[in-house]
Amino acid sequence: MPNKMPNHLHQIHMMMYGLGDSHEPNPDTVQLVENIVQSQLKTIVIEALKYGDGKVLRGRDLVFLLRHNKYKMQRFVRYILHKELSQKLKCSNTVPKVDPDERPKNKLIKFIESIDETGEFMDMSEVDETKVERMLRADRISRNLNEEKYLEFQKSRCASFKSCPRSFENVRQWIDPKKEIIFEDDSMEVLCYLAFQTVAELVDYALLVREDAQSGSDPLAHLPSSGSYYTAAMFKAPHGLERGRVDCARIRTNQAPISVSEIKEVMRRVYSPQAGKLNFGGKVPDTHYLLAL
Repeated sequence: MPNKMPNHLHQIHMMMYGLGDSHEPNPDTVQLVENIVQSQLKTIVIEALKYGDGKVLRGRDLVFLLRHNKYKMQRFVRYILHKELSQKLKCSNTVPKVDPDERPKNKLIKFIESIDETGEFMDMSEVDETKVERMLRADRISRNLNEEKYLEFQKSRCASFKSCPRSFENVRQWIDPKKEIIFEDDSMEVLCYLAFQTVAELVDYALLVREDAQSGSDPLAHLPSSGSYYTAAMFKAPHGLERGRVDCARIRTNQAPISVSEIKEVMRRVYSPQAGKLNFGGKVPDTHYLLAL
């Protein structure tokens, strides 16, 4: 019998909850998100192979695709630095004294430094506003959770495409079922990261779509007086709450899950933007539609 194609529905279900969706995401939405992530990862792999020999996928070729967005490159650098520091802590019984100028130098960090002509890719002084928005959203959701629910929510916040047994092999089979590509180890690390970022971007934009739908005819109604505009939809009239009197527990339990139509609207806007990048009449590159890049 042929091997059954692995799916990542459970991981995506947890990721969506940890990123701001309902406690019980819509199964049809989770399935659609999985299909989008799989499709986008395959396109990312095809684009990355153009910078090598076409048969071996290297982590550096995947990272190279991030070069057009310095904020997403910086977010990836922070991810690698955090991962390297976590590994050092696990290997030591004491907290190491880390010099701010002494960064872990793995292959990917060295490669990023080699293409960082202006120094902006490795500039960690800039605030990652998207990351802050996601953290603020998580804080607001978890503020009034009891201990049991909070631990459940925190577990979902830690979910990723690497949080299951044989995760790299499952992702490899998911993207290349015919085994036509040779994946280097660091390429699987980068692919899992880009897959997570694709899910995160879909949730971010779906909440914005929901906010637009609730703003009515007033184009400025969705702008909050303070805090995160990504999460404003979770703190407005449908919950019967006044501004400044947020009941986080009620929002968590009553919030409608992200719908299939909201995800489809996100993709419609991605492929048909009202104002997009200039292409001077040429064909829009495939990377233009990839959420993680």
